[in-house]
Formats: sequence, C-alpha cells, structure tokens
Amino acid sequence: MNIAEIGLIVGLDWADCEHVCCLREPTAATGQVVRIGTAPEAFGPWLDSLRQQHDHGLIAVVLERPNGSVVEMIQDRAGFVVVAVNPATLHRFRQAFVPSGAKDDPGDAALLAELLVRHPEKMKHLLPADPQVRLLDTLTHQRRHLVEQRTKLIQQLTHLLKDYFPQALELAGSNLSAPLAVEFLRRWPELGSLKRSRWASVERFYRQHRCGRPAVLGQRRDLIAQAVPVSTDTSYLKLCRLQMETLVAQLVALTPLIERYDQEIAGTYAQVPGRAVIDSLPGAGPAMAPRLWVACAQAGAAPTAMDLAQISGIAPVQRQSGKSRQVCFRRARPHFLHQSWREFALHSIAGSFWAHHFYHSRAKAGQGRNAILRALAFKWTRIVARLWRDQLPYDETFYLAHLKTRPSAT
Repeated sequence: MNIAEIGLIVGLDWADCEHVCCLREPTAATGQVVRIGTAPEAFGPWLDSLRQQHDHGLIAVVLERPNGSVVEMIQDRAGFVVVAVNPATLHRFRQAFVPSGAKDDPGDAALLAELLVRHPEKMKHLLPADPQVRLLDTLTHQRRHLVEQRTKLIQQLTHLLKDYFPQALELAGSNLSAPLAVEFLRRWPELGSLKRSRWASVERFYRQHRCGRPAVLGQRRDLIAQAVPVSTDTSYLKLCRLQMETLVAQLVALTPLIERYDQEIAGTYAQVPGRAVIDSLPGAGPAMAPRLWVACAQAGAAPTAMDLAQISGIAPVQRQSGKSRQVCFRRARPHFLHQSWREFALHSIAGSFWAHHFYHSRAKAGQGRNAILRALAFKWTRIVARLWRDQLPYDETFYLAHLKTRPSAT
C-alpha cells in the first residue's frame, strides 16, 4: 500500500461484545485507544463520525479477519479500505516485541496499526468482491459443508449398524443415504423385525425400489434366513434403534437442503461469464465447475500459472539454508480452494488421456496418491491459467500434440 494516501490508520481487534480500536496517524509515534460496541447501531455511526473528523486521505482499518459483518460495514462506506492481516503474522509480530507472552486487546490493536506503519509495502487492502463471485463462492462452501455433515452421519450410522445390525449394511445397499436404505431402516430397524416379516413383503419392497434381480434377491433371502442377532438384550436394542432413527432423520433432512443448494449453484453458474472455458475441462461436472470458476475469477482476468498454484496452495514450499534445500508440502493454505483443485485433478483422470497416463505412471513408480494428485493439479493450474487468460476452451487433441514437442513435460 502507498502510505502517503492514508490519512488515518485504525488497528481493530474485533470481538463479539466490544471492538477495541487504536487510532493512529501514519506520522504519529503512538495512537489513541477507543472501545466501540459491536452492534450496527453503534459501530456504523462511529465509522461515519470518524470519516467526518478525518476527511483527508483514506482511513485504513487493519484487522485479522477478511470477511464478516465488520468488513461489510467498513467496505460499504466511501473513503475506507480494509487491510486483513494473517493471525499468524500478528502472533509472530507480538512475540518479537513481547517475549514474555503478555497479550491484551489494546496491545493487539496497537500492533495491527504498527504493522501497517512499519511495513506498508507488504500490505494489500481488500478489494470488494464481485457479487457473482462472492455468491457462488459462498454457495459452494456451504454446500460442501452440508456434504461433509452427511458423510459424518453416514460414518456414524455405519459404525452403529456394525454394533447391533451388521446385516443391514448389505441388505440396505452400499449408500446409506439413498431412499432404499432409509426406507429399509425405517421399516426394519432391527434384525428381529426383519425376520418376523414374510419374504413376499421384503421382496415386494425391493422390487418397488427397482432392485429385483433374481440373483440379488436370492442372496438376500439366504442372508436373512441365516442371520443371527448380535444381541437379544431389549434395552440394548432399544438404545441402538433410537440412535439409528436419530441419524436417519438427520440424513433425510439434509438431502433436500443439498438439492436446494445444487439448484441455486446451477442457476447462478448459468449466468456467469467465461464458464465455457471451465465447462470444457474433463471432469468439471455440475459440482466441480462452479468451484473452478470461482478459483479463476478470484485470481483476476489474467492470472499466471504460478498465481493459481500459489493462491490455492498447490505449489510446494522451498526451504533452503546453506547447502540444505528441502521442497515440502504447503500446510498454510486455503483448504477449500486447495481441495477444489485436488478433487478436480482426481476427476480429470477418467476424462483425460494424459492425466490418466500421468497418474498411473507415477503410481507404478511408487509415489503416494496425494502427492500424485497435487502434482497433477499443479499441471492443470498451468493449463487452466492460459485458457482463462485467452478465454479458449480446452482441446485435448491440441494439448497432446503440444506434449509431443516437449516429451519431458509428460
């Protein structure tokens, strides 16, 4: 940032009940500590009064979070810029000047202001996000969170069924969130109720769910006939049944929510510019394409390959000291963005000849699965960056012809 454009620096240590701010002019040696309520009725008018008192130059607000209500209220006002500082940066800055480890809110607010005064060339202010980018980014984040919740519920349900009704893991199908499994567990919550039912009723149930192959039905009939309960303790079975019904109810409630998010994501993604580039990528289906589009849109109109790799954390970290040099996995990274590129690399294996060859050749060489996917994602960032800059669709034939001129790149 250009410190000459700033008229006032506000180091803001945010909290739920009260914000602690350090007001400091760039040329001043110290600042003034002010405490402001977090309610919009208190914080908003205080920002307006601050603008009236300091009407020359920008007001730079330095804080630790890059989003939330505080950032929204600041960015909505003209003359303000937001500078987000990584919490690890503030922590190490505090350790450098406070070796004792003492910490308080006014001290953190003063250190935030000090960071911008001493190192303005290292700081960048947050740019207001494009509404479509922010909407699609938030929708994909929240959908992924719901999917992870469903995965955890399925894992809990699987573990529970192993404890009291292991036969259901085969009788209800491999997907415990599917309608077949849900209806099966609701109708027959334990082995005893299943064995008391007539086979004609069970067979009719399977046929209603389009699972009526004679071989499969025969195997399931034999399994039910030979099944032995884990326990005959009624109290134990009652407790397990209650837990199972609770987990199934949560699974049932999540399914329409995920479908609603899918509809919102599809409707928003259909209106974004440049989606033809992303849709042309192998493996970029309805779930992955919006996430990749957000990754490219957040990097700007003309990102370099290294921009995409570094922003996502796909690029490794090099540590060098003297003759020692080590290249290692980047642990400090935006996890969802990193996950998006890695999952796209996995999906591309089925639709891209060179990606399939790249993965299996390295697997035969003994490399680990995660390392291979990160390396494959790194190659994809180079390809996608060029396509995004030129707004050209991906052409597998053209890329394979290009690889023949550079055999070392494969």
